[in-house]
Amino acid sequence: MTDVLNFCQFDWGATWQLYGPSTAPQIVNAVTGWDTTVQELMTIGARRVNLMKVFNAREGFTRDDDKLPKRLHQALVGGVSDGLRVTEEEIEWAKDLYYRLAGWDVETGNPFPERLEELGIGWAAKYLDE
Repeated sequence: MTDVLNFCQFDWGATWQLYGPSTAPQIVNAVTGWDTTVQELMTIGARRVNLMKVFNAREGFTRDDDKLPKRLHQALVGGVSDGLRVTEEEIEWAKDLYYRLAGWDVETGNPFPERLEELGIGWAAKYLDE
């Protein structure tokens, strides 16, 4: 949602430190005159992510392409985080969880057609088969 609204991640971020989710519709409504809700904005964000995933699938990207740089698997050095690292197995576990929560196939990493239908973009499922 924050990416779709072009909100700065330094202000909004994943932890909602400066602003909470309920602030987003207040800003959108004030600027546009709409009467939108947090849920509607979240759905718009979900459409964006799912369409990006469909586009990538159409272009030949697979679950194997959803990866972080190898450097992020190396242990940190110094400070309180010394020696900590995220293993590739932990990343794969996290991907499985993310895919399930997103309504995506764990094997392929692609959205299920039912998920696309829920979001009102069922027409995009045809690109998953190409």
